[in-house]
Amino acid sequence: MDFKQSSKNLVPILVKWIPPSVNWAKLNTDGLVMGELGLAGGGGVIQDYLRNWVGGFSRSIGITSSVQDELRALKDGLQLALDLEILNLEIEMDSIVAVKLLNSTNSSNAFLSSIVNDCRFLLERFEAHTLKHIYREAYGCADTLPKAGCVQHSDFLLYTSAPAHVLEALDFDISVATRSSFSFCLI
Repeated sequence: MDFKQSSKNLVPILVKWIPPSVNWAKLNTDGLVMGELGLAGGGGVIQDYLRNWVGGFSRSIGITSSVQDELRALKDGLQLALDLEILNLEIEMDSIVAVKLLNSTNSSNAFLSSIVNDCRFLLERFEAHTLKHIYREAYGCADTLPKAGCVQHSDFLLYTSAPAHVLEALDFDISVATRSSFSFCLI
């Protein structure tokens, strides 16, 4: 099937970032691998129900797979949320594979089982949590941090306030504006 044929089946979906419920925080994480098995970075943002920046991070991960990179970013974000003594956490990430791995009852993937189990262990430490897939276009701020992680010299950077390179994306994300994402629809 060529692109012209398959592009007819793309359906636009309006997406936007929605703040967490009252007395909850929201963690958005993302990973980025340059090339199939290339240099990777991860990052994430935690915000409260008033849309305030609670914390964020970027990490240089090295060479890894995209799913492992997404899971490492999630692990870092979960640890940050625990360090900040957050009890109730909504988690969104754009890797549907990672979300399915974590929401499944088994760890059939031996390559990823260690990091999946690490994330599950951290998740159990919250009083309550939710984990779901979000389209990348719905939260651009988390998408900018892994890019920084890929090129930064430090292993891990913690941001107690929003760094300059994410401010534009953050302002758009917390506004009421929507973005379009395209989903493939089988006809």
